[in-house]
Amino acid sequence: MGAGTNDSPGEPAHRSLRVLMTADAAGGVWQYCLDLVAGLVQKDAEILVATLGPRPSPEQKKQILAFSRVTLAEGDYALEWMPDPWRDVEASGKWLLQLQSEFQADVIHLNGYAHASLPWRKPVLVTAHSCVYSWWRAVHACAPGEEWAEYKRRVIAGLEASDLATAPSHYMADGIQSEYGIHREKIRIIHNFSRASRSSTKEKQPFLLAAGRMWDPAKNLALLAKLAPKLDWEIRVAGNDPSPPPSEPHRGSIRSLGILSHRELLRQMSRCSIFLHPALYEPFGLAVLEAARARCCLVLSDIPSLRELWDDAAIFIHPHDSDRWIFELNRLSNDSTARQALGNRAYRHARKYRAGAAIGKYWNLYQALLRSKDSAKKGVAA
Repeated sequence: MGAGTNDSPGEPAHRSLRVLMTADAAGGVWQYCLDLVAGLVQKDAEILVATLGPRPSPEQKKQILAFSRVTLAEGDYALEWMPDPWRDVEASGKWLLQLQSEFQADVIHLNGYAHASLPWRKPVLVTAHSCVYSWWRAVHACAPGEEWAEYKRRVIAGLEASDLATAPSHYMADGIQSEYGIHREKIRIIHNFSRASRSSTKEKQPFLLAAGRMWDPAKNLALLAKLAPKLDWEIRVAGNDPSPPPSEPHRGSIRSLGILSHRELLRQMSRCSIFLHPALYEPFGLAVLEAARARCCLVLSDIPSLRELWDDAAIFIHPHDSDRWIFELNRLSNDSTARQALGNRAYRHARKYRAGAAIGKYWNLYQALLRSKDSAKKGVAA
């Protein structure tokens, strides 16, 4: 395990709430964990963050260990949604139980599903950020094949074993209910949030911005190649596009920015005039929230989750209607009044997704789970 703090001999009987939280460094879950951990330590929690999947970068490790009362443990184990991961999932489960034996967390907060069925003997909260089955239906309009049956079995077992689940939107809550049969009463909606600074005073510049993994068809960023030659403004794309060097324009008026740090992405958002997000699947969309907080004009895919979260605060377009995307983006590029009005509307709407409120909800859930477990123990003892 990495750096951290422990109770010292002779301290008062009071002990900080201890949380073991899983994370991965490959996507938006990392930023979610960073922001949640930052809020929880302010409430006097001690947190062990156990990472699965690719190891955190030096910058990511620096970010998480900057917080007091936080310990980092890194594991080299495949994530449950990766191809044939089950040997690693079994091994990482044993590793997590060993970490818990040493750390003695009061609450287990899992940002995945399968490990919830381990014999934790402590309250288990699962956060449903996304899942293979809802992703597959959104992207391919059908259920995944038999090769994903074991994944589904493990997800069902984990959700059934968990004490509660949270989801960042009603769309995602409905998804895990319909795909895996979890009772709706077991799911709480806690919207995602950002602790990043709100919009800067920088003057907006004439370019469009998109962000996401180019290899993920759910992000639908291949659409940009159709749009770019017919747009008045350049599209800048932040993400792991492996084709050209990050600073070189390519595919018409698309400029790849490469993989940006969170701070660099926020800087781009503070300058861009229009943020476009043509996704086919987006259970929440942290990048959309951060673009809204930067007063970007939002042009979003017309899918149920984004409608739920951003209705009346964005322009919505069918994800495959390239002609409409071209028309609306060019119209907004040439109408500064409309851009500013939409940017201000998005900024105001983003206030619904406040960090303090979300962190408070997680804190209250932890406390409720502990009280429930204590009551159950007393009932058994009686």
